[in-house]
Amino acid sequence: MTTPASSQPSAPGATSVVAPIGVRIASTLCWIVGILTIVVSVAVGIPAISAGGSPFFVAVNLVAGGAVCLAAVLIRRQRRLGVLVMLLAWALPTLVLVLNHQSARGSFLLFVALLFAGANWKHFR
Repeated sequence: MTTPASSQPSAPGATSVVAPIGVRIASTLCWIVGILTIVVSVAVGIPAISAGGSPFFVAVNLVAGGAVCLAAVLIRRQRRLGVLVMLLAWALPTLVLVLNHQSARGSFLLFVALLFAGANWKHFR
């Protein structure tokens, strides 16, 4: 009796599905945007809070950055929920800024990730 090669699945039906390139690009862009959002929120937020600013905007951006990272994981797993989480993570800081009468500008990379996710919607389940 021979053992299966490492390139073959050990159990029948245990095939690995490779995500399409558009899904992988969307997931990678989400990781980049999420990590950058968290790092910039901490780097800008700590001096702003120590100068007497409100921690509310920092908290909103940290939550949005974490949500984008969660969306990256879900998108890589090809879950439609990931696209919804990414859309909500994009809208949350924008909504908070608009409600506080400040100018809101979105992330271009997150917009591109949304486009890639939308273009590959048929691959999500």
